[in-house]
Amino acid sequence: MSQARVLYDLQQIDSEIRTGKHRLGEVLRLQKEPAELISAREQAKAAGEELQRWQNQQKRLSMEIESIADKNKRSEERLYSGNVKNPKELNDLQHEIDALGRRRAALEEEALEVMMRIDENQVKKAAVDGDVDRLAQAWQQSSASYHQEQQTLALHLNKLLEKRQRQAQLAQSDCLRIYDKLLQQKNGLAAAGLREAKCQVCRVTVSASTVRAAEEGKLVYCDSCGRILCPV
Repeated sequence: MSQARVLYDLQQIDSEIRTGKHRLGEVLRLQKEPAELISAREQAKAAGEELQRWQNQQKRLSMEIESIADKNKRSEERLYSGNVKNPKELNDLQHEIDALGRRRAALEEEALEVMMRIDENQVKKAAVDGDVDRLAQAWQQSSASYHQEQQTLALHLNKLLEKRQRQAQLAQSDCLRIYDKLLQQKNGLAAAGLREAKCQVCRVTVSASTVRAAEEGKLVYCDSCGRILCPV
């Protein structure tokens, strides 16, 4: 087997390894939470915080309304108990009861608005929570599939690397050095097929002398792109 054929076959293995590594990188990336799911989680968190804020406000208002109701009850009991005789004190109690009533009415109106806000935010949170669940389920299903592909790719790449090692041992050391150098210079394509006097990478027709030398098993290079040529 000519060195050109050895290096060309090595190139096929290297190209397959390169493709496999690229796909493995994609698979690993695809197993991460997608941006859409991350965004949905952030929206759900924000919706939850907003709902909690309104619920806290409702709790505060309920406590204040309850406190006013208790105070109003005590004032009315005192007003109507008959124990208070002083007209001014009776008048002050009546004013206090009236003020407490107005304050309670205002708070109850505010509480009603808060209840509406809570209802709106509960609906919003339920919607975004549903989005999170839907997206998370889809991601988990795809992630499981990608994880399986990852394992398959890793096993295949390991076999390819072993195959490459065996193939590289067939190459002469000086030829292998040339190949490795070209591999870096030529974007991962150091060897090209030669068919009908054309380089199968750059598609340029090479000279007749180059074709003859390649057919004789000599190590020759494309007149245009400089890659090692192997008749195929």
